[in-house]
Amino acid sequence: MKRLILILLAGTSFAFSSNAQEVTKKCGHTEALQEVFRLHPELKAGYEAHELLMNSKNKEKGGEKMASYTIPVVFHILHQYGAENISDAQVYDAMEVINREFNSADPDSVDIAPEFAALIGNGKIEFKLAAKDPLGNCTNGIEHIHSHETEIGDAFSKIHQWNRAKYLNIWVVRVVGAAGAAAYAIKPVGTDGNGYYLDGVVSNHTYVGSIGTSSSFRESTLTHEIGHYLSLSHTWGDNNDPQVACGDDGFDDTPETAGWSSCPLGNSDNCNAGIQEDLQNYMEYAYCDRHFSPDQVNAMHNALEGIAGQRNRLWNDTTLIETGVKDLVLPQSPSNQLSVPLCAPVADFSADKKTTCVNQAVQFSDASWNAAIDDWSWTFEGGTPSTSTSMNPSVVFATPGYKTVTLTVSNAAGSGTETRSGYVYISPEWADISGPGQINLEDGKANWFIVNNPEENHGRFQLSNGTGYNNSRAYKLNNYKNVQFADFATDNYFYNQRLGLSMDELITPSFDLRYTTGITVTFKFAYASNATQADQITEKLRVYTSKNCGDSWTPKVVTVTGGGSGTTITGTDLVTAGYAGFADYAPTSNNEYVEASFTYTPTSQDAYTRFKFEFEASDLSSNLYIDDIFVSGTLNLTSEEISDLDLTVYPNPTVNGEAINVSYFANDNDVTFTLRDVQGKVISTETLTQTNSEVNHTLKNSENLPSACYFLEVQSGDFTTTKKVVVM
Repeated sequence: MKRLILILLAGTSFAFSSNAQEVTKKCGHTEALQEVFRLHPELKAGYEAHELLMNSKNKEKGGEKMASYTIPVVFHILHQYGAENISDAQVYDAMEVINREFNSADPDSVDIAPEFAALIGNGKIEFKLAAKDPLGNCTNGIEHIHSHETEIGDAFSKIHQWNRAKYLNIWVVRVVGAAGAAAYAIKPVGTDGNGYYLDGVVSNHTYVGSIGTSSSFRESTLTHEIGHYLSLSHTWGDNNDPQVACGDDGFDDTPETAGWSSCPLGNSDNCNAGIQEDLQNYMEYAYCDRHFSPDQVNAMHNALEGIAGQRNRLWNDTTLIETGVKDLVLPQSPSNQLSVPLCAPVADFSADKKTTCVNQAVQFSDASWNAAIDDWSWTFEGGTPSTSTSMNPSVVFATPGYKTVTLTVSNAAGSGTETRSGYVYISPEWADISGPGQINLEDGKANWFIVNNPEENHGRFQLSNGTGYNNSRAYKLNNYKNVQFADFATDNYFYNQRLGLSMDELITPSFDLRYTTGITVTFKFAYASNATQADQITEKLRVYTSKNCGDSWTPKVVTVTGGGSGTTITGTDLVTAGYAGFADYAPTSNNEYVEASFTYTPTSQDAYTRFKFEFEASDLSSNLYIDDIFVSGTLNLTSEEISDLDLTVYPNPTVNGEAINVSYFANDNDVTFTLRDVQGKVISTETLTQTNSEVNHTLKNSENLPSACYFLEVQSGDFTTTKKVVVM
């Protein structure tokens, strides 16, 4: 029924052991402990002394000092709006599971093997979701955090840690460690002193509870991890190497074993003939776990009475009052999950796309948290609909530009509002640049770029003066964070540089390349890393193209001058300026810039092409600079029809107060001129019917235009082109 897949006792490296249907991977307990001691050598002596003390107390049966213990719990759901952003219902289910299993109340305990039926230890430990956060605010004990750390799941992914002396912190992520573990936890003594930030449990979302993205097959994983959190070892000993050598966990009532990843009940006397090994123990790797032993329970009680990891402060009355759980009653069934307080909700949302064309649907999804929600109130700038009370509305924007979105969610306890300015960018129906063009970032085109910084952190693209090629302007991806002394007392000390696997995007203006052939796109970049060895350089730069306003992107094979080719620029091809030294790196000479290029073959659909630079950071990232984005090729004008017009727009630029004029040679078709501003609003439209003659014409409503950029669409027959006009 249930199946424990993986645990890890301590440290910052990960792996997992699996069930019979999955490939078996061992977790690296021994290596992890060594890593903890390498980082904090002062912990080793205390760890060894603590292990002796726990075993000694247990043998004296002196550990069980209270009738029961209550532990406040907080779940931190790290997500990027994917399946890993599990529901509150799944968390409630997980809480029900661990409370059953720690209190010998799990229905499947009737299936325990006869030889262990008398060795069921009742933990008498209750776990309650916190009702007050560290600032005393109302909480349901679950916070949902948008963070790239969900893709990492290591010790430094433990962001927003609530005071570990008052809360059991559990982080839920999409990936646990480089080896893809299921979960891991650390013994109390491994978190003392400077190791406090290592405390808590990290779990893959598919191993939390028995519903949602998890299953009853995996529901005991958190029970196993909390066993480690309360000082227990694996049944075969203090390592992550089952089925290698016989060992024990120091307790008299758990038989010697080498560990199991299957469950051959009645046929498990491998270590001592005639003595069955306890496959059904929660600290095994087998998939038929049913119980803790009495000695294990005593050891957990010893841990809760001890100072290691401040476990003795978790359950005292002061803590229970401060965390709001003193008088909360545990739910008795899945239908009684409203024992958590009703708090005001925190508004949050996502969209299925951040860039798209006009008149294309954008799907918005509510991701609000901290409470059950009764009402949703959306506002969409320039959208249809402009307001909505749906939970997950679909919206169309008919005009181009950046659009602000606001969501207010409410219930009987209050409301929460989230406003995001310029949250989506709606592209116009015409290109910014006709044919090939050069963007050296010295003119107004520099402001036509789209910058996406999904987590709204300090690592984002921004214009930087004097740092480009030839000391010009460049786009700088700022990955540097200046650590202040005050940060050492906060999470910022550990997490401010932790950008690993975060993504940032820089999207160019659009090009009409329908009539351009032999296209080559070149750009220059400069980058320094904080890595000291080549194999530590895991940062990545990728380039994509889109012909549908960013609805979808195609990766390009890029060649770095003097380097390699591929869809990803990384390693020594990426690092052009050596070691950054954890400083605010900026190029000081042209030698730090390298040129890269790729070819592009347009089609008749390429009336609107954008190029995207995507940077995937590492924890060793420094600043990236991009400059001189040149799209070269042979412009075959726009079509023979448009070419024969011999069209001129003048003066361009024009001065405020002057009219805009056009001259052309009229052929057999009427010519329509439509003048728009950058938001797509039509200033004037007119059709000239002269044929087979030279025409000079002043566009109507073109005098006294405000200083800005405008677009003139020209249509002759079935062909169109767009000209950019600047009013100074």
